[in-house]
Amino acid sequence: MNNKYMWMKNCFRLLGVMLVCMLPLVADAYDFKSGTLYYTIISKSQKTVEVAYGGTYSNRVVVPAEVTYQNKKWKVVGLGTDAFYGSGKMTELVLPRTLKYISGGALDYCTGLTRLDLPEGVTLRRYCLRHAGLVSLRIPKGTQWHGDHHGQLSNLPWLTTVEFAEGIDTIPVAAFQFDSKLERVILPNTLKRIGKYAFVGCTSLKVLDIPSSVLSMGRVVDDGKSALREIHVHWQDPIRIVTNTFTRETYQEGVLYVPRNTKVKYRQMVGWRNFKNIEEVDEF
Repeated sequence: MNNKYMWMKNCFRLLGVMLVCMLPLVADAYDFKSGTLYYTIISKSQKTVEVAYGGTYSNRVVVPAEVTYQNKKWKVVGLGTDAFYGSGKMTELVLPRTLKYISGGALDYCTGLTRLDLPEGVTLRRYCLRHAGLVSLRIPKGTQWHGDHHGQLSNLPWLTTVEFAEGIDTIPVAAFQFDSKLERVILPNTLKRIGKYAFVGCTSLKVLDIPSSVLSMGRVVDDGKSALREIHVHWQDPIRIVTNTFTRETYQEGVLYVPRNTKVKYRQMVGWRNFKNIEEVDEF
């Protein structure tokens, strides 16, 4: 009994020492606090800051466009790495138009956040939205992707609908990987490139409508399970794709819908001719 007591006492003592040692690290993680949010200075000359820490909140959190520190106005331009990580009780987050980027992990595990209005021109960085509770998401005009394969929209377990605003021209590699409940993707007529493996693990996505503006498209799924059964395309002359762009099940059980009087062209093209069922439809 005494040995057990001494062991527990030593454990608590060690834990206390560890917490004390961590205090300087926490203090150095931000430059100042304003309201309920903590900020790190990005540029003193341009007077810009990012949210360094938002804590765990319930209900509504508003990120201001500017804050006051040392009698000066500072523009809020970003959400820092892990800024709101694990804020599961936060149900609404209002972002300012001044926001330029959302860093990796900034909204990771914000499971109570079911919707989010992104400002135009924002840059989405590596895994910035992973495991958030978003059910639907609109990607606004001017959205940028930090890197090519960093899962900006991946691992969103409750996401069912994504709409891209006109002006977006690229979907990055593996953009929606493992968004298992994703059912509907609305693509803009300005889209030019769909990165490979864009829909890996999207096991609820049954229909894909690809605009004629697309000039290149990688293999959109892997060899795993895919529910894709309707592919709608609008090219009078089909673009080149690789032979295994879609899964065997999609090729065998799905239907490729093509413009009137183009079926022969698709039957002659690698990747498209693999479809067992190709049907012509009138374009509107």
